[in-house]
Amino acid sequence: MFDQAEFGKRIRELRGKRGLSQREAALQMGVSEQAVSKWEKGACLPDAYHLKLLGKILGVSVDYLLDVEHEQPERVVETFRAGGAVFELVERPETILAGKMLYAGDFETISAFDSAIETFSEEEKQAAYSLLADTALPIRDIQLSVNFWLPKSFRGFGFMREVATERQPEGVDVYKMPASLFFRAYTDEPTAQLLFKERCETWELFAYLREYVLPAHGFQMAENGAQELEVFHTSEHDAGYAYVPVVRKQ
Repeated sequence: MFDQAEFGKRIRELRGKRGLSQREAALQMGVSEQAVSKWEKGACLPDAYHLKLLGKILGVSVDYLLDVEHEQPERVVETFRAGGAVFELVERPETILAGKMLYAGDFETISAFDSAIETFSEEEKQAAYSLLADTALPIRDIQLSVNFWLPKSFRGFGFMREVATERQPEGVDVYKMPASLFFRAYTDEPTAQLLFKERCETWELFAYLREYVLPAHGFQMAENGAQELEVFHTSEHDAGYAYVPVVRKQ
């Protein structure tokens, strides 16, 4: 989670190590001394151009300035193609998801559980999201399918977002996703055509991944606690990735 105050402290410490005064740093960048002072106090941030200049003056990368150099982003391990469709094997670090969870065991029938998922309103989702503490950036709406290939009593479904801490307010449900390999597919036209459609929903890709892509490339579903994800890139939820947790077959 980006901390503006820590960013300012980092600039101040690096400037001191280089033996530069605020005035000297400001002159080298063509800005006022007050601007540098505000950055170092965490009152505001430099724009992209001055962020690059700041890195050059202080002798570090922009990633180092922003303290993202050592983060563990999602990493593409291998890419597979089927016609024009692209499927990627990715490695995701441990993540914490928070929001609202529904569990099938709390409903009399599986159809009642499915109905509750479908009728969960946008207002209810936004109300759950508004409670979240330390939401990670970039903000993505995530639908979490828990054990949907197992009997009803094991199933769950969540409307979630990634957060930086498990310590969340009362009323917020948390799911800690372990680090895992995932196969992911995007809801673009070439992928939809594999389902004999012009467009497809993210959830429709789960079965195709499980039944065709995984066995074709020597993988099976993981049983490490990682779960299927729909990660949306638009507020309308009309584009995004489907993720299926996997392990290589022995």
